[in-house]
Amino acid sequence: MDPPTKPDHLVSLKVMRLTRPSLVSPVVVTNDAKDLAGNLFNTALKRDVAAVPGTETINASCFLLLPQCFGSIYLGETFSCYICVNNTSDQLVKDVTFRASLQVPNKTIHFPTETQNSADLPPGGSVDEVIHHEVKEIGHHILVCEVGYCSGALTGERLGFRKYFQFEVHQPLDVKTKLYTVESNDVFFEAKVQNTTSGNLILERVSLESSPYFSVEKYNTLQKVGDLQLNVMAPGEKKQFLYCLRPDWKQVPNLKSLFDTTYIGKLDIVWRSSLGERGRLQTSQLHKKPQEPCDLHLSVVQMPGVVFVRQMFTATFKLSNLTDRMMDIRLHLAQAKGFAWIGPSGVFLGQVAPSGSTTFNLNMVPLATGLLNIQGIRVEDPLQSKVYDYDDIILQVFAVENDQVKKEGRCLAVDTIVEGKDGVRPAQTV
Repeated sequence: MDPPTKPDHLVSLKVMRLTRPSLVSPVVVTNDAKDLAGNLFNTALKRDVAAVPGTETINASCFLLLPQCFGSIYLGETFSCYICVNNTSDQLVKDVTFRASLQVPNKTIHFPTETQNSADLPPGGSVDEVIHHEVKEIGHHILVCEVGYCSGALTGERLGFRKYFQFEVHQPLDVKTKLYTVESNDVFFEAKVQNTTSGNLILERVSLESSPYFSVEKYNTLQKVGDLQLNVMAPGEKKQFLYCLRPDWKQVPNLKSLFDTTYIGKLDIVWRSSLGERGRLQTSQLHKKPQEPCDLHLSVVQMPGVVFVRQMFTATFKLSNLTDRMMDIRLHLAQAKGFAWIGPSGVFLGQVAPSGSTTFNLNMVPLATGLLNIQGIRVEDPLQSKVYDYDDIILQVFAVENDQVKKEGRCLAVDTIVEGKDGVRPAQTV
């Protein structure tokens, strides 16, 4: 016995993705007039409807090609789809219903449609629907379309069918991030963005949405053409973006709360394809490494980045008491390589209340060119018999020669006072 054949349905389902068209370029094949083909290829190129008259050989075009398939779909784009149910029979079709859902790797998303309520379709009649969905997950996706109806026959049998449309969602941008916390409690955030699509992308906006504890300052410039700011990325191209997050002391109750906070924000990127199709990508929450707890925290208030050799400069520091007790602190300056301190050691800085702070200035003179590490700062707490060492904190200045001083041949004599075994004594003369 032959198996029963599947009956043909009275309605048909058509699904088309709504996307921007693409430019159609002619295939440029030319030859010399002395070749065997003569002017055959040149003549055919001039007759090509996709070629622009007068510019046939530069692969320009004035025609647009409608999408022939689902094409490439990228994370952050809005997936738009046109769905049409058409009565292809010569009889009335009753109670037509339509449902659409999208199966993503972790869940199923159901789209609300107007045709979920039943409708009657005369011969040649149709109902259609446009659905939109912002793609938020990469990987395999399945669009499921389900149609149900009743035939106009006396039996009124309920019929229906499903169709499945599979597509892959790709990553449009590869984003790599780095975080670095400096001694002034600022956090520098670097983002390296790479275009992983097959076409050009225009970065419309790249912004860092910070947590309430920080304010953002961006160190990025865009190429300008007239009044336009361009940020175009070719396939595979990389761009770097740098931001500085400064603590907002109106929102931060104290320094200890800032140390305990790891969340700094998230990166928001808005991009467009070469024909203006928009996409948006947000990174997951960005976290910095928690800072190690300490009793006395040393931070930089002001320090020049570039200084001159054998010329004194001043740096301002801040000491914060993170304990719940009063502290009497004394400052000691130890000898270090590459520079000399100007001023006495063993200075009493006074009492610092719990969660309080005090600022002080230090004068120093670079003795050599290059990148110098500022080390040798010691803070003593006599009540607890403790000495705090800050050599592990990276404090650096770049020392260069002063050409004007070098020409005049002037020399600066500097007496550095440090505390030795025999008391306070001069340590070095420049």
